[in-house]
Order: sequence, then C-alpha cells, then structure tokens
Amino acid sequence: MARILLLLLSIIIFSIFLGHLTPAKAEGTGMLSVTTTPVSGAIYVDNLLQGVKFWSGNLNVGSHLVSFGDVDGYAAPPPQTVTIIADQTYYFIGAYRKSPSMLPSD
Repeated sequence: MARILLLLLSIIIFSIFLGHLTPAKAEGTGMLSVTTTPVSGAIYVDNLLQGVKFWSGNLNVGSHLVSFGDVDGYAAPPPQTVTIIADQTYYFIGAYRKSPSMLPSD
C-alpha cells in the first residue's frame, strides 16, 4: 500500500513539475469591432470577408490583418495589423477618403 501511495505521489509531483516547465501558449480570444465611414465598405480580417459597413466578432489571441474593399469614388483605408489580447475589445474605424478625381474643381 505504501508503494502505491509513493508511486501516486511521485506521479503527481512529476506532473506538477512538468506543468511548470511547459511554455505558456497564447490562449483565449478578444473582440474586434470594425466600422467603415463615410461609406459602406467591405471589411476583411485575415483576407476573409467578414461584412460590409460594420463587423464585430471574437478572434484568437495574436496578430490579424484588417483590410477594406474598394468603393467607387473613394480610396480605401490602408490595411493594418491589430494584435488581439485575451479578453480585450478593440475598435477600428476604416475611414474612406474621396478620390482626388471625385473632388469638386474650382
């Protein structure tokens, strides 16, 4: 009986020891909320279409690429990388600008 208890105790201690030496992994999700203004533009996250004008969703922890689709008469905002941290919410606004050729001339 003592040998079994000693074996179980050794296994528990060994498991705890290994757990402390295992590198921590990036786990969890955070929320990203993206809006386009002043027009309704396509929203891409990691090159996947997520919505138009507004999108909100959970993403895995780590870096993600946010980019925007073309809208006639407007220049799309440049792509940007956002780094998601667990349990955090990020708000991102994609501001489209009128193309120079669409601006009124004097």
